[in-house]
Amino acid sequence: MLRLEEMSCGYGSLSVVNELSVFVPEGVVFAMIGANGAGKSSTIMSIAGHVEVKSGRILFEGQNLAAVPARDRVKLGITVAPEGRRLFSDMTVEENLAVGCYSLPTTQFKDNKEKVFQLFPRLAERVSQQAGSLSGGEQQMLAIGRALMPNPKLLIIDELSLGLMPKVIDLCYLAIEKLKKDGVTILLVEQNTARAFEVADQVCVLESGVDVWQGSAEDAKKDKGLVEAYLGLKK
Repeated sequence: MLRLEEMSCGYGSLSVVNELSVFVPEGVVFAMIGANGAGKSSTIMSIAGHVEVKSGRILFEGQNLAAVPARDRVKLGITVAPEGRRLFSDMTVEENLAVGCYSLPTTQFKDNKEKVFQLFPRLAERVSQQAGSLSGGEQQMLAIGRALMPNPKLLIIDELSLGLMPKVIDLCYLAIEKLKKDGVTILLVEQNTARAFEVADQVCVLESGVDVWQGSAEDAKKDKGLVEAYLGLKK
């Protein structure tokens, strides 16, 4: 579904990711892990069209995204639940969801909203509440819900568990498992590597803008050096 071919990206004259090659098959959860500054967020925002690709290619379902504006990438089926949520704080839950559905006919809004409420029932209870007054966990649910509104083929979630209570993290990962069963392809950027490994099918590890390990999640769990470096555990 998604293929990065020796992709380098960055800001101005600075490249922060260098010659990254990744393949994300349809229907999998693909976890991208690494420390702060490793290039994870820059990578996914280049896929979304918000960070400049300096060399290489990004292909989505075989189409080169080089000339596709960010807005049109949503129409192709790529959506992002960004780090920090970036909600419209003075708008209600329902209004934020409506923004996420802008690329679809208005007749689909109600059905898609109900799907989000089934995934996150708490949002249905807060439907008329301003996003800025929600708890951090509720805001994360809304950010994911908004990204789901256009019926994405590829859902990108940046730093899912950052700043959240363990109980809320559990709810979000339960939602990922449900989405996976429904066939949604998910690219997950996460610092909580232990949780990412639980749900991921495949893993890519970034360090200083370079991939240092790629493979299945099962193989990642068996790699002693990887486990010690990124999970803080001894095997």
